[in-house]
Amino acid sequence: MTLDVLRTGRVGPEAVLFSLAVLFATLTSVTSIRLAVRAGLDLFARLVFLPSNTWSSIMSAVDLAILAAAWFLAGRAGRGEGNR
Repeated sequence: MTLDVLRTGRVGPEAVLFSLAVLFATLTSVTSIRLAVRAGLDLFARLVFLPSNTWSSIMSAVDLAILAAAWFLAGRAGRGEGNR
């Protein structure tokens, strides 16, 4: 957020969103949740705030893969030996 203020002279909504995401992601100790929050917000920012180009499309696919893996791992965590 500091770099955004230094660069533009104001705080943009995307900087606030990212700062809140990092704050909320650090509140949990579960790695898959932290990764999912960061990947989800990165994907949101790429789709809403950034112009579409090849690199952004590749990174969006990576973010989707991370979200899918985190979703899968979250579902697998609740399935213990006796939960099937």
